[in-house]
Amino acid sequence: MATSSTNTFNTTFYVDEIIEEAFELAGGQPQSGYDGRSARRSLNFLLTDWQNRGVLLWATDLQTETLVADAASFTLDASTIDILDAYMRRATDNTDLQMNRISYEEYEQIADKTTSGRPTQFATLRGESTETVYVWPVPDSTTTYTFRYYRIRRLYDITKSALQNADVPFRFLPCLVNGLAYYLAMKIPNTRPDRIAMLKLNYEETFKTAFEADKQRADMKIVPRLHYIT
Repeated sequence: MATSSTNTFNTTFYVDEIIEEAFELAGGQPQSGYDGRSARRSLNFLLTDWQNRGVLLWATDLQTETLVADAASFTLDASTIDILDAYMRRATDNTDLQMNRISYEEYEQIADKTTSGRPTQFATLRGESTETVYVWPVPDSTTTYTFRYYRIRRLYDITKSALQNADVPFRFLPCLVNGLAYYLAMKIPNTRPDRIAMLKLNYEETFKTAFEADKQRADMKIVPRLHYIT
């Protein structure tokens, strides 16, 4: 038996098909244009919930920010949720120094925030829609400093376009469909409570499987720090 010789299921499985499959699992069918709009809204809520559960590896990337001399802070792009790790690059020799993240409360306790030099610490303050980064010491004018950081970005929205893919890898499609079916079942009138409970359980199991598989494969090496008493 011949195979299809293709592996592009994720790129050809559009949002409208996700909605159709989810409605079938939920025990209903979209009856009007409003049902499609309601389902897209639920998909956006579902993806938002995923980002509250942990770090989704495909939604991380490297960003850079060129610092201004004597400027203690800058604002991150609105699509940034948080910073995972950060480094300070010095233009004179292109060396990277890992930054030490401190809490904003610790930053506020620094007596002289105008001390200049090569920044070694950073803190973040999350606002309503953006996040501000504070560095210390503030960058001096002897060279150009670049703040290089790995961030968690927001997943792309589900919009009205019929021919669009959800911003998820193929291995997360089952839990995306199951999650939407669970959300829709709670909206469909007269859905039996046992069916809603079954859909929720199925969704949580498929999400757990996909989330546990979405991990770095590199080995972790732990080196103990030894102290001697003399």
